[in-house]
Amino acid sequence: MRKLLFIILISFTIVIWNSEVFAQTATSSPILSPTTTSNQNDAIQDLKDKVANKVAEIRKKNNRAVAGRIVSISDSSIKIKSSDQVDFDIKLQESGLTKYYQITGAQQKEIKKEVIEKGAYAIATGVINEKTITANSVFIDQQYFSGSGKISEVDPDNYIIKVISADKSIYTISIETSTKQQLVNIKTLETERIGFSKIKEGDSVHFVAKINGTEKNNEFSADKILIIPQEYFMK
Repeated sequence: MRKLLFIILISFTIVIWNSEVFAQTATSSPILSPTTTSNQNDAIQDLKDKVANKVAEIRKKNNRAVAGRIVSISDSSIKIKSSDQVDFDIKLQESGLTKYYQITGAQQKEIKKEVIEKGAYAIATGVINEKTITANSVFIDQQYFSGSGKISEVDPDNYIIKVISADKSIYTISIETSTKQQLVNIKTLETERIGFSKIKEGDSVHFVAKINGTEKNNEFSADKILIIPQEYFMK
């Protein structure tokens, strides 16, 4: 009986000792936190780059330019109407993110938004969504119209010519003192400056006119004209 009790006591002591050792081992082991390897970091960066490139691609795809006459101006937007009578809302970004420029000839100069006036011709570039464009830049420019045709009538008293284009449109063109008038010399094929008296019915004409937004019935003031005498086509 004593032998049996001794064996039980020894067995119980061994179980308790093993339990303490296991507990000590379990509690003394450090808790490992998740770590990322260099390969994982590279994969994450690659994913970020792909997302950034995709966003840039979408922005580039949607980056457009719209142009038209300014209808109204507010602190946050400029409304314009295009030449085909479509209304666009130019959304202006804060903190100087939208830049403003005045174009004169081949040069452009940065200007303040406050000098922009209703009726001016504006070109806006940026990301477009339907009829709203978030503008990166707004350019104020002079709008021009160009055309050509045959001169059907010459009014020397009022310095006006009427032109019929190939599609049968009729234009009334005023020749101003500032209009640059040139004619093709049919002998030398060089261009030369002329006065209004050299213009005659039947001649062909190419013209460039400034648009101020108030024109009606295809009436324009010419900035430049180039006359090709009808005799050139009779050679």
